[in-house]
Formats: sequence, structure tokens, C-alpha cells
Amino acid sequence: MFYDDCDIQHYQDNPDSIWAWSGIYFVGRDPADLWNAEIIKAKLMFQDAVHHRAFNEAWAMLSQQQQEEEVRYETTPNVNSKGKIVSHTLVHQEKQAYAIFGGLTFWQFIEKREREIAQDEPPEVCCGYQLLPGFAYGHGLRMVVDAEALSVPVIEAAIEDFLKRMRDVA
Repeated sequence: MFYDDCDIQHYQDNPDSIWAWSGIYFVGRDPADLWNAEIIKAKLMFQDAVHHRAFNEAWAMLSQQQQEEEVRYETTPNVNSKGKIVSHTLVHQEKQAYAIFGGLTFWQFIEKREREIAQDEPPEVCCGYQLLPGFAYGHGLRMVVDAEALSVPVIEAAIEDFLKRMRDVA
């Protein structure tokens, strides 16, 4: 038994969507042990690792001024009939192409590097469990599963396997 904040209902209502990640809570063998877990498909974990590596490489190639420009954004206020600002609209800005990226924009270079990393330098992703320190609420845990999509049975099987492994260690 586990608790999921909102994902179960969303994916039941949208069966064509692929459930790839969720944040869940479950109790351990001792009811005093609460696990605050992230469960993620191995394929998504791989994609995340590739993206993070490509992003970090590209970011490190930019000067501080270029980094600041990449994260800068402008908005225009939207006002109601009484003149009160009720929201903001993001102003579209042309993205800068950089010589250091071979004439590509920051995000174009990241996409290029993602393809190269996935093909030539794929990160190793292992299914299993990783304890995550520093959680204020419960024991932090990352669960990586080899599944086409998350589902209640997949999540329950991962929890049961984790708890069995914890019992075998103790």
C-alpha cells in the first residue's frame, strides 16, 4: 500500500499517457518508518542523466554574462478593467547563437549534445534503490524500475522488493 499525491488519477483518466515518474509515500515493515520515495522508469532516468550532462557541459562553456543573458526574461503586465495587474505575459526573445556552439543556440547545442551522449557516451543506469539523505519528511529513497510505464502493480512490486531487500540486510 502506498500514497501518491495525484498521479494515479491522472493516468487512469488519460490512458494514452505514459506514467514515467512519481513521488510516493509508504510505510516500512515498522509502521514508524515512513519512506518518501521517487519512483522512476529506467528509460526516463537515462534521459535525465543525458540531459543533465549536456546541459552542464553547455552551461560551463558560457561566460557569466552569457549565462545571465540565457536566464533573463521579460514580461508585460496584463491589467483588468480597474487597472490592477492580474497576470504577466512572457515576451518572446530571439535566442542568441554562439560561435562556441558552432553557431547554435544554447538549447540547440544541448539537444545536439544529448543525441551525441546517448549514442556515443551513454550513461550507465541501473535499476535498484538509492537512499537519499536530508529529507525533512520520512526517509528519502529513489527507486529505478525497468518498466514500460508505471502502474499500481509495478509500484507495489517495487515497494515489496525494496522492503524484502531491507529485511534481508537487517
